[in-house]
Amino acid sequence: MRPVRNARPCVAQLAPYIPGLKVPVVGFSGGVNTALLESHGNDGLICILRSYASQAEGDFIALICANPDIPVDTHTVTAQEAREEKAIVLRTPLARLPDGTVGPVYIVVTHLDSSREETQRLNLKVDRVAPTGNEPIVAPPWVNERLPRPQPAQTFIDSTTAQRGVAVSIGFYPLDTTLPANTHRAVRDRIRLIIGSEIVEHPVTEGQASHRNPITLTVNYGTWLKIGSGRHACAYDVLDEAGNYAPGRSPTQMLEVLLNPNEKLLDSGHIVEAPSGTLDADKLAGKSATLRFPIAGKGWASGDTLRASLRGRTLTGVEVEQIYSAPVSSTAIQYLDIAWPNADLSLLIGALIQLSYERLRPGQPGVPSENAFIQVTGTPVDSGLDAPQVPAANDGVLNPLTDPVRVIIRSYMGQHPDDCVTLVLDGKYANGHGYYQEHRLPAGTGDISFDLANGQDGDIRQLESGTLRLYYYINLPGQRPPSKDLNLLVGEPMVALPKVQVLQAPEPDPTFDPEIFRANANVTVRWHAAFVRGATVVLYFEGSALGGSAPPMRRLITDVWPGEDLMFVVPRIYVLANLNRSARIYYIVERPGLRTLYSQPLVMKVGSVLQLDVPLILQSTVTGPATATLNPLHVLPPLAPIATLRVRYPMLPGDDIQPIFKGTFGLGTPVIAPKPADPALGHVDFSLSNQVIAANLGRQASVSYIVTRGGASTSSQILSLTVETLPAQHLDRVSVPQALVGAIDVSKAHSVRVLEWPFMRSGQPVWIDINGVANLPLREGTPLSAPEFAAKRVEHSLPAAYLRSLPNRSTLTVETRVSLNGSAHKDFAVKLGTVSYRIENTKGVMANIRAAGTPTNLALSADGTRLYVTQATTPKSVAVIDTQNYRVIHTITNMGSPLWLALHPNGSRLYVSDNSSAANTPVRVISTQDYSTIHTLTGFTTAHGLTLNKTGTRLYVADNGASEMVIFDTTNHDVVSRVTTTRPSAIAISPDGTRAHIAGAFDWRAINLANNAQLSQVNTVSHPQQIAHSPLLQRIYITQPDRGTVLIGNTATLQISQTLSGLQRPYGVAFHPRLERAYITQSGADLLTLMDTRAQNVIGTYAGFSQPRDVVVSPDGTYAYVANARNNTVSVVVL
Repeated sequence: MRPVRNARPCVAQLAPYIPGLKVPVVGFSGGVNTALLESHGNDGLICILRSYASQAEGDFIALICANPDIPVDTHTVTAQEAREEKAIVLRTPLARLPDGTVGPVYIVVTHLDSSREETQRLNLKVDRVAPTGNEPIVAPPWVNERLPRPQPAQTFIDSTTAQRGVAVSIGFYPLDTTLPANTHRAVRDRIRLIIGSEIVEHPVTEGQASHRNPITLTVNYGTWLKIGSGRHACAYDVLDEAGNYAPGRSPTQMLEVLLNPNEKLLDSGHIVEAPSGTLDADKLAGKSATLRFPIAGKGWASGDTLRASLRGRTLTGVEVEQIYSAPVSSTAIQYLDIAWPNADLSLLIGALIQLSYERLRPGQPGVPSENAFIQVTGTPVDSGLDAPQVPAANDGVLNPLTDPVRVIIRSYMGQHPDDCVTLVLDGKYANGHGYYQEHRLPAGTGDISFDLANGQDGDIRQLESGTLRLYYYINLPGQRPPSKDLNLLVGEPMVALPKVQVLQAPEPDPTFDPEIFRANANVTVRWHAAFVRGATVVLYFEGSALGGSAPPMRRLITDVWPGEDLMFVVPRIYVLANLNRSARIYYIVERPGLRTLYSQPLVMKVGSVLQLDVPLILQSTVTGPATATLNPLHVLPPLAPIATLRVRYPMLPGDDIQPIFKGTFGLGTPVIAPKPADPALGHVDFSLSNQVIAANLGRQASVSYIVTRGGASTSSQILSLTVETLPAQHLDRVSVPQALVGAIDVSKAHSVRVLEWPFMRSGQPVWIDINGVANLPLREGTPLSAPEFAAKRVEHSLPAAYLRSLPNRSTLTVETRVSLNGSAHKDFAVKLGTVSYRIENTKGVMANIRAAGTPTNLALSADGTRLYVTQATTPKSVAVIDTQNYRVIHTITNMGSPLWLALHPNGSRLYVSDNSSAANTPVRVISTQDYSTIHTLTGFTTAHGLTLNKTGTRLYVADNGASEMVIFDTTNHDVVSRVTTTRPSAIAISPDGTRAHIAGAFDWRAINLANNAQLSQVNTVSHPQQIAHSPLLQRIYITQPDRGTVLIGNTATLQISQTLSGLQRPYGVAFHPRLERAYITQSGADLLTLMDTRAQNVIGTYAGFSQPRDVVVSPDGTYAYVANARNNTVSVVVL
């Protein structure tokens, strides 16, 4: 007899199919790694029984994991499954998959005649721990500092060296050998040494795994020929036998390769925005970077093509090469620039980029360049695989009648035409049964489309009222993270038929207690519109124990049953077979010529109702029936750095326990691996890292657990756990050790030192802020490095220039924060104490420049090199000061009585008022090149304050006598407009150039410069001297010498927000260009007052002036210049 072609195998010929199982693994049927478990989801490891020869309705299928008496999952084959030869999807709960050897795993099929068949048995190696540990790399660069840097025997490789082969030494990992042994180098780890784009792989032998000596790999000559000449980065990654990749790569070692001394490489290119070799993507603000390549004198010819390549590795471990080409149209150009689009470079944030290019000329081989390496920093973007798309789905709902179902996978980063793309469909039928299917296609060069047939009895059509999860992976599972999930409902949720009701097991916790109910189970199917004449309702009672599934019960809908609920009786014998387990009860509606409808399942427990008390945290103090407090010192050395969560209740051998700890987002809410119950001990303990407690300092967490017994779950009561804060003395870890008696001498070197803090670990973001007259972010969330962790301290130098800029006897405060909850946001970090010091700095006024004629008002050039000073009394002139050499280099005379002035932004023209008389005041336009008068503006009554807009196209003159603001076009000196305003003294233009703020006699007015309409008028009581607008905040400051006040106006609300009083004749006001600081002269007190413009209060003073008038601040914020009216000097102040 000939064998039947494609005949289904018998059960004994099959093995459980575990999608993505890693093979080979020496001594095991396969390996189960972290990525595999994550892809299978929280329900457990998928184990599929393929269709078998004797598959029949009523077959009871049990998945066995280790204990043959307690199946971990069960299934009863339906008539449809037998008819359509469907595979059966089962799952091994995570609680039954501890790290180590798991097995045997197999499937037992028991037929209705009690005959029994078994599949082949699997012995699994479960390994959830990656080499060096699972700690993620939370911030760029994506370097694993637990891996030692590779050590080549030579870093310069010429042809002779390459021909001999170059030894590269890989030290023992992890560097921190106190980490658990399962993170250490192990037999059959694969070390992948990467030089350029070439990979040299080395499996760790048993001998090498038995010691901690370095491992030596040899890079042979053939590999060097593939690598080629030039500068190359050398690093490595590691994956273990089960397929777990160590997070990130090792630190990089740079190599210089010169295989042919006669080979002339083109000079390396560079990135304009990265002159020091580091590109800060955040500073680009969405703009492209510029790739620049030398052309002139480098052998290029017109018509050549420059082909640039950027290689790097993304956060998800994908190797990316980006290619850009441009024609060389002229050899006279010094450089050829090519834009690197921001969307492209953002994908490589955190990577060390290799930039190279080659010269392409028709008919000739390409000429390569030297490699350049650039570190890209910034805020990372998501570079993972996008979720698949189903265009037919609408708001997460897929019509089950869609045929075909098209699934689109968008082209992805690093796509290669020969990639194998595996689309996974993981679903649940309406009755709770599992569904799993895989489809594969080559990637090609664009989007990948899967058209899934879904005709009558199609797979997805049968999922109606169920759920479907779709994702995909590239090539082999684990090579790169799988895509994001697309979760769909198949059909509208309300289409699913409602659950049955069991008289003896009412909701919300349907439990059939045989001690209470001594008869059968009475099942009610509520009437539904689908129960039409001729339809058949089939009730299924599927137990989770052998002998616990009743035969399907069929009820034909006839005229006898219109509008009535259907009653079914499940014999007690089937119910009791599931004692201490559960049964799934559902029904289907078969209608002639129409698709079958499924109800939602009811999972009924059989046995006594399970009462679960709150769990216990052993290190906590119980404060009530469901409350406890935890002192964090109880989980810190010298005590064990763990919290123990203990679960105690009347346990049975098949129970699985899933603890739940809900605290802060991230580390504060850990995923805790479930465990099986231990009836002999009576309790099960779960260890929580003390990092979980650290993430919840000063907060409340809820602690509970879920017991799964025979396929049904019961939740415990909830424990409310209060985690106390750390005592202040344990957070006092910050100092400036060089400071003496609380004082910092700015003439000496100083640093901030942070000693080991509680819960310290590598990778924690750390912030150090220096707050003083000027604030300085010394460290902005940089993760704690491995060397810092090893040293158990952090130290940063305080910049000498910053310290010298602080006023004498001002206060400097050091504030340090560390993230203990994994968050990269400073607001959620814990403060490690705050320390303050007194600044000893005698360099307030560092120089006095001799002027003349009562120096009053100042104008400083945009580059800070020229200062112009009005001298209204004899010799009635404007002094020109060289700020680099602190001296007057010219005096502009014949100015009448110069008082007010303004300098054009480009520095070419100076506008000066001649206030010789109180009427007909002219404004002279002076060339700063030769100091000649090039124009005189007239038509004023009494000109006071002068100012220009940011671009210098408009001059604004406060004509106090005419009660007007006069606006000039500076290109032709014509009057553009005259705006009426009462006795204006000074004008300030908003930073965006849209408003003019006028300080007049007794009021402040805001003018819309688009139409010169008045927006507001606020009473200011007294006559003003100056007005200035903050460059950083929506604030204007108006000085009022006669009242001794400074008014602070809110330009958003156009109201006075605060009045500073008690000052002695405040005169001039200026702002720091980058810091929230204002400087106000007090001419009656010979002081320069320093203000915090955010807090709007005085924070310091500078002394040593002589009736100070105007003040200006240098463009870099380092110096202030103050006009001293009494002693005819201009003071240079170090800020």
